[in-house]
Amino acid sequence: MEKTNLFTAKKLCLCAIFCALAYAVSLLEIPVFAHIGLKLDFSFCIMLLGGYMLGPIFAEIILVVVSLLGCIASSSFGIGQLANFLLANTFVIVPVIVYQYKKGLKNVIITLVLSSLLTIGVALLCNRFIMYPLYFHENAGKMFNEFWYLIIIFNVLKSVLNSTITLLLYKRLKSILGFFNK
Repeated sequence: MEKTNLFTAKKLCLCAIFCALAYAVSLLEIPVFAHIGLKLDFSFCIMLLGGYMLGPIFAEIILVVVSLLGCIASSSFGIGQLANFLLANTFVIVPVIVYQYKKGLKNVIITLVLSSLLTIGVALLCNRFIMYPLYFHENAGKMFNEFWYLIIIFNVLKSVLNSTITLLLYKRLKSILGFFNK
């Protein structure tokens, strides 16, 4: 049985590149429902591609590093970054773990649909029980009841766009992805 080193110099360098790229892309936020603090970014697709190339451990490292860097620059005292970290984990980890065992475009599509649905559910729970109480205190329940449908719309939009971009990039980077999984 051949022993392989998980943390090679090549993988660590690629991980650092994906961290930097995902963080840079996360700074390019597009306010969608600005009155309730929802901003769209496309860093999830960079995190996914990093996970596809390097595996779930590196995907988690990328998620943690990007979230910590986001906390430094955050104006929300890290509350928004906490939500983004939870949602990124939900969106990224399932497809990356499945990809390790079942590669191919069909499996990528199926897991992206599944993770999108999970992300929408987690977003509702996260906003209702974590985000809204931290932001709106005693008005949390009232505010959530008023805006829950916007959370769904926003997360459908974010999931679909990140999935679509991931699929477009995945098809073009397929040979590179296969190279790193050898």
